Amino acid sequence: MRKRFALAVSLTGVCLLAGCAVQPVSLSPIQSTLIASNWSYGEGTEAAKTLRMSPDQWWAAWNDSTLSYLVETTLQNNTDIAQAQANLRSARAALTSATSALFPSATLGADGSRNRRDNSSTDSFGADATAAWSFSFGGRDVSARRAAQADAHASELSLEDTKSAMTSEVALTYVNLRLAQIRLDIARKSVKSYEEAKNLTQWRYQAGLVSATDYEQANAQFENAKASIASNMHNILQYETALSRLTVLPLNRIQSLPASDIPTPPSELAVSIPADVISLRPDVQAARESVRAAMENVRVAQADYFPTLSLSGTIGTTAATVGALGASGTGIGALIGALSMPFLNWGDAVAATESQKAELDRAQAQFTETLVGALEETENALSGIRTSAAKKLSLKVASESSELAAQLALQQYSSGLEDYQTVLTTQRSWLTAQDNEVSNKADWAIAHIDLYRALGGGWVPENKLQEMGNGDE
Repeated sequence: MRKRFALAVSLTGVCLLAGCAVQPVSLSPIQSTLIASNWSYGEGTEAAKTLRMSPDQWWAAWNDSTLSYLVETTLQNNTDIAQAQANLRSARAALTSATSALFPSATLGADGSRNRRDNSSTDSFGADATAAWSFSFGGRDVSARRAAQADAHASELSLEDTKSAMTSEVALTYVNLRLAQIRLDIARKSVKSYEEAKNLTQWRYQAGLVSATDYEQANAQFENAKASIASNMHNILQYETALSRLTVLPLNRIQSLPASDIPTPPSELAVSIPADVISLRPDVQAARESVRAAMENVRVAQADYFPTLSLSGTIGTTAATVGALGASGTGIGALIGALSMPFLNWGDAVAATESQKAELDRAQAQFTETLVGALEETENALSGIRTSAAKKLSLKVASESSELAAQLALQQYSSGLEDYQTVLTTQRSWLTAQDNEVSNKADWAIAHIDLYRALGGGWVPENKLQEMGNGDE
């Protein structure tokens, strides 16, 4: 029996020291079928995985100092990031506690007393050291540590995912702010254009050349254009307050930022194949670690089916004086061993196991959902980039042509060669064309930000990487 016990303790020690390596969580058949060999929009390469820029520096490639300032400030001040950092500290503390449970606990103590009876007194002093250790034959503490380790890793990955989410959100908000500011400029220009048309129509109406209907239409269009200015200013304020929230900067600091155009993303991309999304995205990896933790928690619950060995021991010394402590004949000692086995509480153990199995199913479903979302976001981002690129030239030509048409219509109307309805139509078309062109430019930038978010980091094409390498030599 002693040999068996010694062997069990030895094997346990080896397991603890080796860390009892955890096998990686493999994809289920359903999860594996989700991952295609390539993207529907854009070809991926395995090499692109190694061409990524640092995830915390992707915005530098956009060459927009205001964007860089906002993103870097967000990383420093954002409350969501601060909460994720606190969660990570808590998870690491839990891991430390779970690791400590694997090893014996020990305490040191000392005491002294004086008993008085009649006219005499008796002194007693003592010092002792106590150690205790328990061993679960079901591996409860080992599994609990593995679960805590997976939770800590998941928290670390969640922090990285939160940083990715916040940096992309502030970039998206910034792009939308610039778009709203440009739309405000377009609205102000349209007010001037509609005012010119209104004044011309008023002059022709007073001269008896057109009906009152033309003048009222021109005046209505002018007033509607003025009203759109207020709407655009409201949109600008909403994006400014959103940036204030994300960066935790005063609103007046955001409003004092210098005006600029919509930022332009890098012109070339290097995109990994779908399988690399699993290794690149922190939220996918965090979901996988949550599955790992759930697996270990099932084992923790199942460990209650098995007995637990508890050992405790005490050594010490007692004497009538402090100076006599440790002298021959003052030593005391005790060793206690206990073996406990669940009996009537097996129902609780079964219920706890089923509860943890349900949590494992939930974690697996969450992992699948996260994986599906990652692949969907990447496909949509690639599609958005391709669509914006295909529309760019056509929208530019349409804007230029509509502007010329509006100018010609107004000139012909002033000469009596066109009716006002034509002027109204061409002016509206010009305004729409301008809006479509700048909106597509914003969509182009937003699609690139979405792709960064979808891939879990920035990237750089191989030729650019080579240029960077040559520059370092």
